Amino acid sequence: MLGSWLKQLSNIYDSVDSIMITNRQGVIEYTALTDIEKNAVSNEGYTGHHLLDVYPELTREESTIFRVMETGKPVVDEVQTVTDMNGMTMTISCSTYPIEMGGQIIGAVEGTIILDAEGMPMNKGIKKRDRDKASGSGDRLYCLDDMITADPAMMKVKEQILKVAENHSPVMLIGDTGTGKEVAAQSIHSHSHRSGGPFVSQNCSAIPMGLLESTLFGTAKGSYTGAENRKGLFELADGGTLFLDELNSMEIGLQGKILKAVEEQKIRRIGEEKERKIDVRMISAVNRDTKDILDAGEMRRDLYYRMGVVEIRLPQLQERKADIPLLINHYVDFYNGEYGTDIKGYSELAQKVLLSYSWPGNVRELRNVVEYGFNMAQGDEITIKEIPQNLLYEKKGSVKKDKAAVSRSMGYEEDMSLTEMVERFEKDIICNAMDSTSNVAEAAEKLRISRQALTYKLNKYGLRKK
Repeated sequence: MLGSWLKQLSNIYDSVDSIMITNRQGVIEYTALTDIEKNAVSNEGYTGHHLLDVYPELTREESTIFRVMETGKPVVDEVQTVTDMNGMTMTISCSTYPIEMGGQIIGAVEGTIILDAEGMPMNKGIKKRDRDKASGSGDRLYCLDDMITADPAMMKVKEQILKVAENHSPVMLIGDTGTGKEVAAQSIHSHSHRSGGPFVSQNCSAIPMGLLESTLFGTAKGSYTGAENRKGLFELADGGTLFLDELNSMEIGLQGKILKAVEEQKIRRIGEEKERKIDVRMISAVNRDTKDILDAGEMRRDLYYRMGVVEIRLPQLQERKADIPLLINHYVDFYNGEYGTDIKGYSELAQKVLLSYSWPGNVRELRNVVEYGFNMAQGDEITIKEIPQNLLYEKKGSVKKDKAAVSRSMGYEEDMSLTEMVERFEKDIICNAMDSTSNVAEAAEKLRISRQALTYKLNKYGLRKK
């Protein structure tokens, strides 16, 4: 059982600074260091001591080891600041697992990583992807090359991003859901001189209002029950960029504190009196027109004036229809790589449906539609049968087209079923293939089907052979 938990630790980190094993009573049975040159817990003098003797300021409630042994549930990536019995203080990220034998918890194993003043691992052997994970940026940040477009308006957006990346001014991105605000924000960071620093992203509507303040500003130990010394997102983004999406969802009172932090480049953790200096580039985003947001009282005007020094508007996908085929091909290539498939793309009819659709979910929705097609595809081409039904006839009375409008735009009758529509289009394609070739064999080759299959379809639709 112990071996399995050690394996769990090795899966979480490429390297840990120390491993500690205690028995059920909290007595340290074993410690090991990967590099004793660092400010890590020394092996000497700890084995055989009780955990709370080694860390005199630590309580059973604060200790991840005792919590894990009491609950039987692992604790992963918890950040703590501890002081050992020799007076050495360090900030660590610890992952702790129970050790079980015969259905009973007999101890715990803990792996720790020493963090520097920026909250990053001091162990330079840790792979970049783990550093990126710690900073909240993922494996690789987006850059301008990831913005697939040939549309003039989007090309202008890319020019604006490249230009604004050169300075420090706050940027506000304005665009509907799915238009690529996260991609734009990461691109600003990637092309700036801060690209070597952290990129931290937070959707303000994704966290309950009562927790958002502590998430952003951090907490001091004892500020409330269970609170520990913990950095907030402002500190984690120090030296880099902090992206706050859906800024207008934040309560007005907290917006005032955000304004102060941005203007003064100082923050104060909850429950702490001292101010901490930060160096953070701010990017924010909203999904509605700023005038509407301000008129509705959802955002302080002084915060808007500060955060919206530079505004970049991202067009909806229906405003850049020429980009739809480019994006489709891009995601077809992407999912071929992901799934190990060789899908050629969409049939002509399916392409026509995609081009006539209004895309209320923008690029995100298009990507999901392509992924759906890959899951449903039965051959090397995605057909109309393998696209979501809601794309075929959009609801009446909105910005979308109704079923009749879609049908008329594609040359079909309003009361046709899906099968009848497919057959009508298939017949038209066969006629075009026959007209542009000399015989059935050539037409079959052009359509990439067998001669026998084409002959069957010619008979089915009452078409004459050449």
